[in-house]
Amino acid sequence: MLYNRARSIAGGALFASFIAVANAATHELLVGTFGTKSLYTVEFDDEALTLNLVANTSVPAAGSWLALSHDKANLYATAYSTSGNSSSPAFVSYSLANATSITHDATIPSGGNCTATAIFVVADPNPPYSVYGAFFGSNAGCGTVLSVDETGKLDAAIQNYTYFSSSAVHGTAFSPDSKFLYSADDSGNTLWTHSIDQATGEVTLVANLTAPSSSAHPRHATVHPNGQYVYVVLEGSSQIAQYSIDDATAGIPSFTNITYPLLESGEDASNYWADEVALSFSNNYLWATNRGRSTNATGYISVFSLDADGAILSQNFLVPTSSSGGAANSVAPSPFTDRFAALTDSSVGFLEIWELSDDGGSAQVVAHLDLNDGGCCANAVWYS
Repeated sequence: MLYNRARSIAGGALFASFIAVANAATHELLVGTFGTKSLYTVEFDDEALTLNLVANTSVPAAGSWLALSHDKANLYATAYSTSGNSSSPAFVSYSLANATSITHDATIPSGGNCTATAIFVVADPNPPYSVYGAFFGSNAGCGTVLSVDETGKLDAAIQNYTYFSSSAVHGTAFSPDSKFLYSADDSGNTLWTHSIDQATGEVTLVANLTAPSSSAHPRHATVHPNGQYVYVVLEGSSQIAQYSIDDATAGIPSFTNITYPLLESGEDASNYWADEVALSFSNNYLWATNRGRSTNATGYISVFSLDADGAILSQNFLVPTSSSGGAANSVAPSPFTDRFAALTDSSVGFLEIWELSDDGGSAQVVAHLDLNDGGCCANAVWYS
């Protein structure tokens, strides 16, 4: 009780601080890598429209996915560079005094029988603030629940749970009240629903739903804060699929038979592998990206307008990205305005800021920063 009250007080102070930061001209992002043991801190000036590298922090392992704790006091990452060899897959915990003061606290093995690559990590914004890890590749049909201590540092792997033996979940998302965890199972071609124990953070299987087609391959998902819709990016068919949650108590999504393309008409989906889906600051827009499998191709970026309940009203545009995106092309809308979204690339190695027009009908690159170190860039998270 004292812990939760203390966190609440800290959260109030953080909110006040956040408002001040949101009105500032500069904002900081943290950028992970696939192959180099670095975390980059990048500053974006929203008036000058510039990106500048302000810190390069050496870390124990490359982080293919980053996630901030609810209060931004901790950063969680996959131990990507330790996977696939004699080391077991693991997840990493850092303390953040600020965006450039990053301290490694713990590297926690996932435990269980899963020996695949640690590919994705997400932090619950609600108590007990558990962290959830996913795996990809051979022997990836499992997930991990990790507990945190009173400061938010990773403490231990407290549960290993299973999907199909053929599964490889690449992304997970919470219901708004954190009562359910949704898992996009790329290799298993399934969307999973697990209930979350509000006291321990452990999960229990509720349902699984086969994807809309045999070639769909769900990759990532996000849930509208109204709790009525789940949006899933289908890597194989290069589409966005809309699911509805008609019973919030049951929490089980159903496919609405609504999809939108993430590639131009006439193009072959086998030449692409769709990547990310994320909500804008106001939740009025949904961003999504696609990647080109060839370095000679470009990926795509798209924005959709949503109604007040979260239903997709329209696909506003679909335009090529600056590059194929490589293994990234991961879009991260800003947490302070609908105007900006960050986009990472690993084929060349850069971070970009895209600016959305006032009517949401178009977007363009307004800032670019090369981070060509041979392993950058994976995803980016907005610290401020």
